[in-house]
Amino acid sequence: MTHRTLTCIGIALLASLTAINRTGLADDIGIGTHENWVTASAVHGNRLLTSGGQSLQYRAGDVIIWDLTSGKMLKKLAGHESNVWAIAVSPDGTKVVTTAYDGKVIVWDSAAGESLATLEKHKGWTRAVDFAPDGAHFATAGEDGSVVIWKASDHTEVRTIKAHESAIYDIQFSPDGKSLATASVDKTVRILNWSADKDHETAKLEGHEDAVWAVAYAPDGSWLASAGADRRIRFWSASGEAQGEMVGHRDWISDLAISADGTTLFASDLSRCVKVWSTTEKKALSEFKGFQASVWTVTATADRLIFGTHKGLRIWNTASKGEAFFVAREKKENEPERLAITEGEPEIVIPREPEPEVRPPNPKIPEPKKDEPKKDEPKKDEPKKDEVKK
Repeated sequence: MTHRTLTCIGIALLASLTAINRTGLADDIGIGTHENWVTASAVHGNRLLTSGGQSLQYRAGDVIIWDLTSGKMLKKLAGHESNVWAIAVSPDGTKVVTTAYDGKVIVWDSAAGESLATLEKHKGWTRAVDFAPDGAHFATAGEDGSVVIWKASDHTEVRTIKAHESAIYDIQFSPDGKSLATASVDKTVRILNWSADKDHETAKLEGHEDAVWAVAYAPDGSWLASAGADRRIRFWSASGEAQGEMVGHRDWISDLAISADGTTLFASDLSRCVKVWSTTEKKALSEFKGFQASVWTVTATADRLIFGTHKGLRIWNTASKGEAFFVAREKKENEPERLAITEGEPEIVIPREPEPEVRPPNPKIPEPKKDEPKKDEPKKDEPKKDEVKK
């Protein structure tokens, strides 16, 4: 997952989106032939940060800092022994934190590209990381179901919160920094008062039918969305009340991002597509298809949509109205890795009727009164179905 740097994207520009497709990272492999996973991305200013790898645990993970305009690789951060699941950049841009399947949490100096600290508090793999909005703290989570709060200044542990009994896949601070939402394999989302000394959980959000992979707060903090393996996007108030759901994805939903005005939600899934939803009308606006592999992550900025897949990175430039777009190609000898320009346009599919259904929260089914037979249950002295009374 990713720390989401979100700014408004005009829906009117969807018909004129252009694309960047990057599939190479290694120094000795041409950018057009490299096909590493991109499982997380983040943006700070004109810098794009990506992470991923080639294998869950048998090959070193990738952490790359790119110039978002030219596509030139600026830094490659080496230190993880396996796939890097999540990446976050501090609000001031000076530090980067990554979590990986090797269980390590690594804090980096973004300018120097050097490791500042390797934190090994978690048991098992680490999957999620996010910075508090004020940059004073960051949180990490993973397989052990615990959330660890760290001081960003010296990387020391503040507290560990046992939020779930099962693995945590995603976390995100609320916009005001007071709460932290966690998404777990146990099918729930928890809202934590992370700065309290005890009684951290303020709400337990139940309703998903399978593992929850992603959680995202609206920019104003008044509501949040969650999604995962049940292919549903569920909405909640900031205090945890269910506010309905949207259904329409064909496979597990891997990540969510919300525009700065809160009206548009982007959801990536493993069926090789990304759906664009209206959060006000609760309906699908468009669908991006044509990816060569499962889409693991989505990040939105003022003029770009960034998608990480199991086969490289793809970026739509929403500010451009032309048909030219960036695609990967083989680099020439002695040429730095970058993105090259060619012709073409992405495939955008506008949904046809019927629209994906939007369901209200499930009503509570009243319990039967004492001594009252349950529905479809025979009354006393009444023969059951297929039973002949003697």
